[in-house]
Amino acid sequence: MLPNLLLLPMVVLQAPAPLPVVAAKDLPPAPRGPMVPERRDAGAEPGIIGRTRRGARSGPSIPALQLPAGSVRVTDKIPDISGWRAYAIEVPAGGKVKVHLVEGRKAWFQVLAVNAWGRDEAGLLQNRIPTGEPQATYENRSQETRTIYFIVDTLDVNMIGEPYAIDVIRD
Repeated sequence: MLPNLLLLPMVVLQAPAPLPVVAAKDLPPAPRGPMVPERRDAGAEPGIIGRTRRGARSGPSIPALQLPAGSVRVTDKIPDISGWRAYAIEVPAGGKVKVHLVEGRKAWFQVLAVNAWGRDEAGLLQNRIPTGEPQATYENRSQETRTIYFIVDTLDVNMIGEPYAIDVIRD
């Protein structure tokens, strides 16, 4: 039994440090948000609530919050009937970033990654392959810093106030 006790401190030392937690209400608004993506609304439904959601999603762009430098956990909630929230992030040349929804009703969410025009581009295409997890990644293969937008989207209508948390991990 004694040899097993000696290994315990090694396991504890190898645990990753927890990410700093930031509340979305403390994040500044981004200078601009992405254009509305041209994708099917998985939470669409007929009726007045469905029409209201479609109307809220028909604007030219989605307001976004600016994510801070470094890896963080962001706690937030769905702000309105549109059912989504966008986050802007600056990714340096050669940088990688992953956004993963880790708390909340994970099966009711998806994470999309788009450029400023609401479209896929090089470094985002791998997100088209379903993984079963609400997450998206970006790899900046260009020689300049790029602004990418991660959108937390709901798969059900009328999820106003639904809490969630995302891990933003930079490499």
